[in-house]
Amino acid sequence: MCKLMLLLGMGFWAGCAMDSTGEATDPPIATGESVAASFAWSPMGFARISADGTLLDHFNSSSGGTGVVSSFGSGGTYWVTFNGLASGGFAAGDGGNVQVTAEGTSNVRCRTINWGGSPNVVVQVQCNAPDGSPATTPLAVAFYRITMPAPNAFATTTAYAWVTETGTTPSGYNYNASGTFNSAALTSTGNYTITIPNATNVNASMMITPYGGSLAGNVCSISSWGAGVVFVECRDRNGAFANTALSFSYSTDGPAPGQQGAHAWFDGSGANTSYSAALGEIIHCSVASVTGGRKLSLALITVSGEIAPHDGSPFVRASFASSYGAAGYCKVESLTSSGGAPNSTSTSTTAVRCYSATGAVVAVPVFTFTHETSDGSGPC
Repeated sequence: MCKLMLLLGMGFWAGCAMDSTGEATDPPIATGESVAASFAWSPMGFARISADGTLLDHFNSSSGGTGVVSSFGSGGTYWVTFNGLASGGFAAGDGGNVQVTAEGTSNVRCRTINWGGSPNVVVQVQCNAPDGSPATTPLAVAFYRITMPAPNAFATTTAYAWVTETGTTPSGYNYNASGTFNSAALTSTGNYTITIPNATNVNASMMITPYGGSLAGNVCSISSWGAGVVFVECRDRNGAFANTALSFSYSTDGPAPGQQGAHAWFDGSGANTSYSAALGEIIHCSVASVTGGRKLSLALITVSGEIAPHDGSPFVRASFASSYGAAGYCKVESLTSSGGAPNSTSTSTTAVRCYSATGAVVAVPVFTFTHETSDGSGPC
């Protein structure tokens, strides 16, 4: 089925899509071809997988929203494949962005090792216990990509970057909606400043995931952000500051551009209204909300309202959480939902617990939250 979508600031669009383990290396260069499917604004997909690598909920925008997703796990290393999502070339931004959040009740944490491929995108993830040894855990993985446009006068609504240990931002994995490259700087050991040109809206989805590194178990957190700038802190598993490559994503309109869902900054007691928003079925018209509360060290985030599929097709979702403040990590302990197809409203509740770099539970969790679904937001 084809769906009519509102292309941000540019009118309407209608269409159908055409149909190892070891130390970290640079993400492979993608050389395949994919066109955004009718269910999404950009080539994207996400998956939730079990501790043994079994595929659970998943979505792939290729092939009209029915693209294949597959997964495999062994000894704490996981490979998740999104068929048909690679780029036809390798212009700036075409390498895309990957975010990972571990799930479950253990204190195992995860990082990306690499991603890429052609015509299918393969994401490799490694998960570790606090002592750095390989360990299994359920997890969620998300990928999306957009080709960098020419410089323009629009405010930046979406940006992402792969930041290396030394603070460089390779262009193939660097996207900014205003057509001006993001940049990063290593300001001191384990501390990075990411600059997002023309990003004036601080109410946005902020996601961050450690990448590679010779020392397993490094973690990174967003320590603060303002208009056009994000500060990141990274530490090793012993709690010492450590230079760490990372993947960063920013989006003001949906978890990936235009996708139904929500984002929030959980400030220790709830979803701070100045930094939280939900996007429903119909952009600017659907009523949707994101709220939060806390029971001791467990945060509960509820996304509700007119968030549902445009037809009777399956509707799936995943939640992501990134620690805020001192470097650490957060895990999604559970995700439950009701409603969706064939209903026009739904409610989901995500339970999140956060940990320090050494694996200790954080009594008062503070984190950024992103909730992603399988349908884009359509026009009024």
